[in-house]
Amino acid sequence: MNYRHAYHAGNFADVFKHAILALVIEHAKLKPAAFRVLDTHAGIGRYDLTALEATKTGEWLTGIGRLLGAAAEPIPDLEAKLLAPFLDVVRTENPIGTIAYYPGSPLLVRRLLRPQDRLTATELHPDDFVALKRRFSHDTQTTVVELDGW
Repeated sequence: MNYRHAYHAGNFADVFKHAILALVIEHAKLKPAAFRVLDTHAGIGRYDLTALEATKTGEWLTGIGRLLGAAAEPIPDLEAKLLAPFLDVVRTENPIGTIAYYPGSPLLVRRLLRPQDRLTATELHPDDFVALKRRFSHDTQTTVVELDGW
């Protein structure tokens, strides 16, 4: 199967899994010991929601677009607290306030790590691997490997 995440970035499934991933990382940070996150299907790390791939499917509109869109209802306090680690990273990638970029799992993880923690990201697709490697080229806490995550 040839799956390119750029077509599906920010959809409802991404929002769900990334919100949970952020909570897992925040929980792991409660202990002082370092940990490593292994991302087996990393993609390119950051997605342009205005690019051809994302606009072709528009899936992000019913995911992160719906959650942070102008017409979205306010998020109740409990849900806002649970979504905060994830949404803080999304907002960091979109400082102007409009939703133009979506952090994939490696960027989300990296933004949440402490100095003692590490990320290993694997990606099999040659073009996506190159983009991911470039994104983290100067990051000593992140290792990018061209590898089938299975």
